[in-house]
Amino acid sequence: MSAQAFEKSPMLLSAAMMTPGHRRAALAVCLLALLTCLSTLPFAQIVWWTFPGFLLIQQTLQAGNCLIIAALLYGHYSIARTNELAVLASGYLVTALLVLVHTLSFPGTVSETGLLTGGPQSTPWLYIGWHAALPLAVMAYASGRWHAGAGLKTARTQIVISILGAIAIAVGITACLIVGHGSLPRLVEGGRLTPASRVAVATLLLLQLAALILLVNKKPRSVLDIWLMVTMFVSICTVSLVSLISAQRFDAGWYIGRVYDVTTSTFILLLLLSEIVTLYRRSALAAAIEHRERERRLNEMEAVLIHLSRVNGLGRDVSALIHEVGQPFAVISMLAKMMKRSDSADQVRQLLEPLLESVENASAIIRRSRDFIKNHQPERRTQEIAPVIDSAIELVSFTNNPGSAVPTHFQYGQDATSAFFDRVQIQQVVFNLVRNAMEAMAGSPRQVLTIATACTTEGMIEVSVADTGSGLPPAVRAKLFAPFVTTKESGLGVGLSICRVIIEAHGGELQANDNPGGGTIFSFTVPPASATANEPVLQGMHHGFTN
Repeated sequence: MSAQAFEKSPMLLSAAMMTPGHRRAALAVCLLALLTCLSTLPFAQIVWWTFPGFLLIQQTLQAGNCLIIAALLYGHYSIARTNELAVLASGYLVTALLVLVHTLSFPGTVSETGLLTGGPQSTPWLYIGWHAALPLAVMAYASGRWHAGAGLKTARTQIVISILGAIAIAVGITACLIVGHGSLPRLVEGGRLTPASRVAVATLLLLQLAALILLVNKKPRSVLDIWLMVTMFVSICTVSLVSLISAQRFDAGWYIGRVYDVTTSTFILLLLLSEIVTLYRRSALAAAIEHRERERRLNEMEAVLIHLSRVNGLGRDVSALIHEVGQPFAVISMLAKMMKRSDSADQVRQLLEPLLESVENASAIIRRSRDFIKNHQPERRTQEIAPVIDSAIELVSFTNNPGSAVPTHFQYGQDATSAFFDRVQIQQVVFNLVRNAMEAMAGSPRQVLTIATACTTEGMIEVSVADTGSGLPPAVRAKLFAPFVTTKESGLGVGLSICRVIIEAHGGELQANDNPGGGTIFSFTVPPASATANEPVLQGMHHGFTN
């Protein structure tokens, strides 16, 4: 699938269109953020206890959230291959790294003076850089459509380059703020914010507002866009609460803003994850529906193949079948002429009996052939096995050349006389096996066909067809039941394969073994008559047409 097709996939947050439900949820979150800021105003500058460990917990969670969001966005990029997703992921990665650096530089968190600090102004400027990285990335994301990435084979390379670039940016910002701390304007003095900090914070708020406006004007808006809007609005509320409403570190506004910061980032992450779970659930449902549709079509194809194999079984020897049907019709014609010439009513009555018998014979042949090749819905029920075998053998005798009949021995087990099966389908299986057995014995010095039934140790009814032919060569046995494999010039190569489909659909198994007396024994199993009490009548095939 092309990158453009992936990009338009509704299974991606960057492509799934925003719905009224998303809009209502986003407005609710923004309203909650605004109400929280307003409710904090009366007591925001009340100093609470100094607890630097709180910042370690809060910012570790914050960095973890940003790292997970970056990973999710890189995953989207690897599928959609649109560069704006890589830019946005890099923005979250830079944010996460700067949060970690800010944590290490903050006095009293990891050490008394902080591990990464060039001076007292490095930490507040890292805070500004941390909160400016994401708005800048969002502005780049929302400013317009970027060129799609290169071929899918280079996705991993481009992600690695993007990650290395994000790390380089974070390292560069950190180096500038720590090494060049002496030239930085003072943002904090004696634990309190200076007027210069108001300018820096105002600039930061303008960046976040610009990012929000670009997202609002972006058309069309995806699910990802709506939650980025929420992120920018919440960031405006959070920065305002911590850096404008709050007067100094560790006052009520500072604590509440920090809690609010990590809570909202966690909430945004959970919303993104919930959207992804929802989309994957839809994808799984669509895949399940597609699988059922493919299975339905496969069942229809199997039914067509089974029907065609029956037609082929009789159709390829239609001349022999016509000859078999023609015999009773010739007798009927002869008897009718004799009745026409006869003047004796007694003689006419004597001729009626053989005439009616010939009509019945011709009708039986036509009826059996019609029922055998007729396309019907499977109908399984308890019935005797012997009549089905007899009718299949009769059909084989109709299509064989005169004089090709072989001695047939029947060995029916007393406990295996009836079973639960579809009459026409099992008749087709027996027809194919008996016909194959007779063809295998053509030219053999000893020709004996043995058909037997028995009850297996698993409680199934086994039907076996044994011939005294030359047996199966190893090359043929290796792919005996594979479709469209045949050694016959006029065969389709689907007979045994379809027999296997039919037997497996009945819950049985079709096997081929060597006959100790020479030749091959084909055997299949079907459910016993008692299966009617435990199994519903199945109305379709449920097994794949596989090798």
